[in-house]
Amino acid sequence: MTRSPWPLFATLLLILSPATQATQPELMPYLPQRTLELAEYLPPPPPAGTAEDRLDLDTVLLVQRQRTPQQVEQAKRDDHLDDAAFPFAQGILGAEFTVERHPQTAHFFRRVLVDLEQTLMPAKHHFARPRPYELSQEVKPILPPPMGESYPSGHTMDAYLTAILLAKMVPEHRAELFARAAAAAQSRVVAGVHYPTDLEGGRISAAVLANELLKNPGALRDFEHARREVRSNLALE
Repeated sequence: MTRSPWPLFATLLLILSPATQATQPELMPYLPQRTLELAEYLPPPPPAGTAEDRLDLDTVLLVQRQRTPQQVEQAKRDDHLDDAAFPFAQGILGAEFTVERHPQTAHFFRRVLVDLEQTLMPAKHHFARPRPYELSQEVKPILPPPMGESYPSGHTMDAYLTAILLAKMVPEHRAELFARAAAAAQSRVVAGVHYPTDLEGGRISAAVLANELLKNPGALRDFEHARREVRSNLALE
């Protein structure tokens, strides 16, 4: 299968609608490029052809046989990363947790997504793991073939990074946020586009990037603005 030359999240660097993109400045990452060599923090995926690799594929096929229509629909919803934290957490933080009411929070998470993309893609290229459906015709993905290699899972990284950062803002909802991240990650296996070990790589990646971001003065400043905005709108302070 021919891979697209565009990065996995290329379109997400311009998350706003086409009508507003022209008037918005380009979003910049908080971290200088190559600040974080993510591959140095990750265990490698199972080597191709090993028992562990076959178990990974067998698990994808088992989930495929057992997936329900409800899981399929959820996996399709979880495929979208637009507007960062808001669709992810609205079911937990309430219907008022919207972009319109949280402009500083939206700005913070949009810039974080740029950091995620520039950190993730070199690691994907380093491990160069093919997607499950590229190795087995038995795998029937329910999503358009994603761009980029399989390990680590970028959607899982995004879900856990969002959960980590929001949990630091509203620790009252920590358990629900991490449960939501776990469900979003599992959707990638349900969809047939990732192996279970890809999800583990995504979880580790999120923790590493969150730690690095919260040491950066600019990211920490914007995080604090977002934290105060969220807590004020939720009447938590």
